[in-house]
Order: sequence, then C-alpha cells, then structure tokens
Amino acid sequence: MSRWVRAALVVLLVAGVVLAVVLIVRGLSGGDESPSADRTSAPAAPVPTVSATPAAVVWAGQVCTARDDLGAAVSSLGRNLNYDVTSDRSALEQIDRQLRLQVLAVGDAVNGLGTALTGVPADLQEANDFVVRAAKAKQDAQEAVDAVTTNLDEMVHSDSILGGVASAGKALIAAKAAFEAGQALLGIVSDTVSAKGGQLSEAFAAAPECQAAS
Repeated sequence: MSRWVRAALVVLLVAGVVLAVVLIVRGLSGGDESPSADRTSAPAAPVPTVSATPAAVVWAGQVCTARDDLGAAVSSLGRNLNYDVTSDRSALEQIDRQLRLQVLAVGDAVNGLGTALTGVPADLQEANDFVVRAAKAKQDAQEAVDAVTTNLDEMVHSDSILGGVASAGKALIAAKAAFEAGQALLGIVSDTVSAKGGQLSEAFAAAPECQAAS
C-alpha cells in the first residue's frame, strides 16, 4: 500500500472521528435549536395572597396597647412613696423625685391614648361616641396630672419648710385625683373593648392586642 493511500485512510479515519464527536456534542446540547424551543415552560407557582388588616382593627389594637400602657402607669402612681414631710427639705426633694417621675409617666400614657383615639378611621362612625367620652376623660386626667406638677413646683421652690410641706400635701391630694381620673379613663376604654355587638366590638375582638386583658 502506497503512502498516499495510507494518508488518505488516515484522513478518512480522523474525519470520521471528528464527525462522531460533533454528532455526540450536538446530541447532548439538543441540536441547533435553542433550549427554549423544545421545552415546555413550567407553570409559575401561585403567589399567596396576604389580606391587609382592616383599618378599624389596626386602630383598635393601637387603642388597646395605649390602654395597657396607661394602666401600668396609673397602677404605679403613688406606689412605694417613702417620705416624712415633718423632717427637712430633703424629704420634700425626695417626694419631688419619686412623685414627679410617676405622674409624668401617667401624663405620657394619657397623651399616648389620646393620640391613638384620634386615629379612628372615618368609616367607623360607631366609635364616635366612645371617642368623645374617652377624650373628655383624657382631658380630666391631664388636668389632674398638671395639678400635681404645679404643686410639686411650688413645693421645691417654697421659701420655707412649712410652705413646702403645705404644697407637698396639695401635690399628694392632686396625685390621688390623677389616679382616679386615670382609672376613670381606663374604665371607659376597657368597658368599650369588652362590650359585645356592633362594628366597634368586632374591631376590638379582631385585634390581638385587645385579647389579653379584655
């Protein structure tokens, strides 16, 4: 066999190998067609629908949270006071430190509840009477808180121990009034939250924040 024949056979053999490799590669890649041409797109997974919480329920939850904050502040008002108004001015300063912090906490909680009440949705007309009554009680509580701080200011700025003691007594009386006013406001809110029947009751019943103490 001549070398030319052998060369031709080698060329044919190499060509056959190359063709086989090309066919294998094309078979693995799915041919000349694009992958999307012979594939069926998988259906998209359904997106779960998240229902928005109704505005009335959101508002009811905010009211209950503010009510609980007020309850904690009111229950602490006047608790653990330790003083002897017959001793000296240091006793008056001690009253100021203890009572002022407690009454300011009540004032902040009263304002927080007032802010929550004013956010009532416009379409929840059934809440109007409740909001009006609670707003009046909120004003009474705020006035009582202001009376406490006024008397405490007079106490710490008094020119004499006797004058300071007199103002301290007024501050303690005002603190009792603030406690009672806070309790009255809490009663209005809690009674409304626990009432049954109507759109307003449904809103409070659906709010998780209203369940623990309602």
